[in-house]
Formats: sequence, C-alpha cells, structure tokens
Amino acid sequence: MKKILNLIAVISLTISNNVFGQAKTTDSTKPSSLISFCSYREDKIEIPIHLDWVQTDKDIIQNKINKLPANGSTLSAIKKLIPHFSDGNCNCQSVTQDLGYGLKSTEHTIYGGYGSCNVDAIYFGDNVLKLRLTIGNHKEVIEKYLLDVIKLPFDCINGQISYEKTYEENIKKYLKDSGVIFLESADTNYRRRQAINYFTDVMTGGTFEKPFYITFGLGSETFDNLRFFIVNKDYQALESILFSPSPTSRLFAARTLIYMEDKFGYMPTANNDKRIKDVLKNAQLISSGILSCWMNKFEYDYYNIVKDFENLLLTQ
Repeated sequence: MKKILNLIAVISLTISNNVFGQAKTTDSTKPSSLISFCSYREDKIEIPIHLDWVQTDKDIIQNKINKLPANGSTLSAIKKLIPHFSDGNCNCQSVTQDLGYGLKSTEHTIYGGYGSCNVDAIYFGDNVLKLRLTIGNHKEVIEKYLLDVIKLPFDCINGQISYEKTYEENIKKYLKDSGVIFLESADTNYRRRQAINYFTDVMTGGTFEKPFYITFGLGSETFDNLRFFIVNKDYQALESILFSPSPTSRLFAARTLIYMEDKFGYMPTANNDKRIKDVLKNAQLISSGILSCWMNKFEYDYYNIVKDFENLLLTQ
C-alpha cells in the first residue's frame, strides 16, 4: 500500500507540471499573421509556379498529415497511414533513437513537391506518447495554396508551422509501467517554462538533434538555462528534467543536482537519488557541432559533463 501511495504522489506532482493528453489550444482558423512570424523557406521559386508540385504537397497534407492526429495514438496506426515510418523507404527519411527507459523516438520526413512534412513521435512499445507534425515549405506556397488544406489547429513551434498532441491514455500506461515521464512544462512563469522545455524537446526543431548531439554548439544557451536553475535553487525543475525523454537532458540535470548537493546541501529523495545514480551510470560523452567558417565544415568537440561540469558551467 505504501508503494502505491508513493507512486500516486509522484504522478500527482508530475501532472501539476506537465501537459498530459491535451492538444495545444489553438484556433482552427489559419491566421495570416502566422506567415509573418513563423520563419521557413523564403528562397525564390519558379514563376509560374509548378502546380503539379503544389498538388503533391497538398496530397501529402490532405491524405497523411491531416489524418494522423485522430489515428496516431499507436505506432501501428501511424504505420497504416505511413507504411515506411520506421524504415524511411519510398522517398522518405526516418531516424529512430533509443531514448532509454523503454522510450524511442522517430523523426520521419516525407518529401513533397516544393516542401516536406515531418512526422515525429515519442513512443514505448506500440503506444505513442507525443506526436508532432511539421510543415516545411516556401512562404508563398503555404500562403497561396496550402493554408486552406491544413485542417489541423497549428501553431508556430521553434519557428516552424506545426501541430502537436500528447496522448493522455498512453502516458498513464507508461506511468503505470515505468514510473515517470516529463514531456512539457505548463508553468505560468514564462522564463521557467522556457528553460524547462529547452531540455525536454527532442522532436523536430528541438535543441537536441540526437540524444547526445547539440546542433549549434555547447555554450551559452545551455548553461544559461542551467545557471537559471542553480541561482534560483530550482530543485523541482531539475528533478523533473531527470525524467525528460532526452538522455542528454537527463545527464545535465543529474550532474547539476550533484553540483547543488555539494554546494548548497540539496538532499534528493530516495527515488530521485536512484534516478541520478542510474543516469550517471549510463553517462555518455556529449558531441557538439561547432561551425568552423575558415575550414568551411563542421568540427565536433566532445564534452565530459560528469568530470568537467564546473569548468563548463563557467562557459560564456
């Protein structure tokens, strides 16, 4: 009985800080103002526009993207609509990552006429926890031809026209089977919500292109967010990030909490202490891509967060 009560307490705490099973509440109309602030491809396209290419984009949106959210709570349902979701065949590209703790994520790109659509899913077994659909296309094509065929309420997420949904029933299954999952903060404090979500978004447009790869270099933004938690002694936020889908984020949170245990006397609960030790036991080097202009290529640096944390914390 005590074990059950403890689990209920953990779930209650998690629910108070997460968005569970709710689509973002956006209006079903497609505001033209979205065009101006959501950045995507603005390079010139042919005049006259190839309408057969536009039709290809329309068909993808109408026949796949618009139909996914209602049927996408299982991996099997996604595969019925997109047979090559996991293998990336047929003019598509798929990247699947093992996130640990029974979680996986797949990023699937469907190439169209002028643009492409991304279908991202975080799942365990056949159960999808979170789905994100992203439409990448030319501004002119979206504005003139595609807005009317996008039937989903969309928003501008990470500078891209996107729709996302979490599936409450599947999250409850995961909580029952595996403990805790933290997908998204619903905190009313914008700065805190922004910092937490930086470490939880592993889908298209998120910080981490792969679980242990930071797209634009390890530096100011990452450690500014960690400093924000440290300065505010925000143990709760860091503890929640221990249960992020991103292995990298879990490692950052675990190492920060160890730092705060040493410096500020932070005392983790037995469950969090177990999680911290487990994360550190499975720690990997973090790869960071730094653009070297004079060499005209990407170089890769590797960082040992466990051993060099304090030195990295001083990064400006």
